[in-house]
Order: sequence, then C-alpha cells, then structure tokens
Amino acid sequence: MFEKRPGLLVVISSPSGGGKTTVCRSLLQSHPDYLYSVSLTTRPRRSSEVEGRDYIFVTEEEFRERVARGELAEWAEVHGHFYGTPKDPIEKALKERRVILLDIDVQGGMGIRQKYRQKGVLIFLYPPSLEVLEARLRGRLTEEEEAIERRLAIAQKEMEYWEQYDYLVINKEIEETIASVEAIIRAEISRVERLKRG
Repeated sequence: MFEKRPGLLVVISSPSGGGKTTVCRSLLQSHPDYLYSVSLTTRPRRSSEVEGRDYIFVTEEEFRERVARGELAEWAEVHGHFYGTPKDPIEKALKERRVILLDIDVQGGMGIRQKYRQKGVLIFLYPPSLEVLEARLRGRLTEEEEAIERRLAIAQKEMEYWEQYDYLVINKEIEETIASVEAIIRAEISRVERLKRG
C-alpha cells in the first residue's frame, strides 16, 4: 500500500534574491524523479535565462488569454509584470504521485494554498537580513538601480508573509538551507494524514 504514496506539491517562496531558484535547481539535480513547475511570465528574458527552463515567456495578450481559458492555477502581477503557474503540470504530477516544485512569490504561494491546501506544503525562505538580500540582488548585475530599489521595497512586504507558510527556513548558508528543505519534503511525503488521504 505504501508504494502508492500521494503526490506532493512543494511551494518554495522567498523575496526576490532570497534563494528559491537556487534551492529548486539543487533539489532537481539531487532528485531526478522530482518535477519542476515552469512559470509563465510577461517580463523580458534575462541573458542567462533559458526559455522553457527558467520561465515560459509570453506576451501580455497571450497571458490574458490563458487566464481567460482557465489554464493557470494562480497568477499575479509582480514588479510590473504578470506571472502565473500552469495548471496542467501540477494536475499531472499529482496524478502520477510525483513531487513537483513550485518556485513562486508570496502572491502565488497564497493562490496555490487556496486551491491545493491538502496536497501541498509551503516553505518560506527568509534572508538573514535585508542587507544580505540587497547584496545578493546587486550581485546578480542584471538590473538597474531603480529596479533593485523597487524589489527591496517589495521584499520587505513579502517577508511579512512567513506566518502564512507551513515552514520557515532562514537562508544563511545555502547548503544548510537545501538540506533543511530536503528534510521537510521527506517528512511531508511520510506524513500519516497525507498517506491516509491517499
């Protein structure tokens, strides 16, 4: 009976520069059986990003059409651009009893929580300080000063959402953070309530 464990939807959120993408990439390397939900966005692609791996880049018109067709599990406007999570990969992963990782902001996290509360776990990565977060954002060298200032202002608000999540992990050392998230996923897969629901 236990070989048929239910699928698990893992939401990993943090402010911009908080480490969620790094954690997800590491987990996917260590666990090739895990799946990754690639978000849609209307923002321009950065030079380091790969279409279909980091995001699915679409026009605002196409994004709105997908919303109208009910293809997104959640969506929100963040930093002046639209972001959304396609519904089909989530449904497929849960049906196949797989672990699927969602690297999304707090607005997305709250949307997923409403729709998939019984099938998911929400993990918030909290930066050690705003100064560390600012240093990480500036270290990317991908955005203008105005964009960085805007992200930092939004980050302060996003950090207040940690109480809405199931787990809080302080992202001080990335290896420790990855190990903590990995341990949470292992524990959630074995949670008796989840096994009983099947």
